[in-house]
Amino acid sequence: MSASFSRIWEKTKDRWLMASAILFSLLFMALDQSPPLVMVKRETGQVMGIFQKGMSWLPGLVRLRTTHRELLVEMGRVSLERDRYREALLQNERLRNLLGFMEQKRFDCIPAEVIGRGTVGIAGTVHLNIGWRQGCHKSMALVTEKGVVGKVVSVNAFSSVGLLLTDPNCRVSGKVQRTRVLGIVRWHYGDVCLFEGVPLKSDVRVGDVIVTSGYSEIYPPGLAVGRVIDVSPDEEGLFLKIRLKTAVDLGTLEEVLVLKNDIPLL
Repeated sequence: MSASFSRIWEKTKDRWLMASAILFSLLFMALDQSPPLVMVKRETGQVMGIFQKGMSWLPGLVRLRTTHRELLVEMGRVSLERDRYREALLQNERLRNLLGFMEQKRFDCIPAEVIGRGTVGIAGTVHLNIGWRQGCHKSMALVTEKGVVGKVVSVNAFSSVGLLLTDPNCRVSGKVQRTRVLGIVRWHYGDVCLFEGVPLKSDVRVGDVIVTSGYSEIYPPGLAVGRVIDVSPDEEGLFLKIRLKTAVDLGTLEEVLVLKNDIPLL
């Protein structure tokens, strides 16, 4: 009996299932407006409404996060562009000052950019982006419109090395612009140099400008070297101990002029 029922069920189960579905559909249609079912539908609709309202902020949040990321990227791009333009403006101003110096002094110069430094801090050397292919040679003076920087000590085809005024191995023959008192400038510390070999009774005062003497095959006369910040007798009482601050801020040097040896132009 059981086996016979199973075989009949297997053959007719699809029909029974379809009939059951139709029956339940008719039943729900008949009870569609019944109070219990209406209440259930209303309560379910309210719950679903609250749920949908609560979840409606998710797409907006996703859009907000996307917009926020896009704004951050745009702000970063604008900031980089602003910094690049600011650097370009500052560089143009420096180059205009150098060009004005060249035209005023009528020097035969080669402009160069500082592309590296030999040591940490102010004292040391700088690497330049020009070499003998551009006309740069050893023992040429390095200057800016503000004054003396140093001299070229090594040259390759497309690069060179300059010895700064604030290097212990650099010496410059100078004189007091106001009184023409002669001396030798050498590095002391930081951006401070000594003006040595000046007799005790010489007329040198704080604030005096020290310029190149012209007694050199490297530096033409009259270029600013520094300004006197301290004057006192030395330990032996025979000479003055004179300290000066360099005319050029060598710690922030970015562009220089290489003076050719046949200067100034006539």
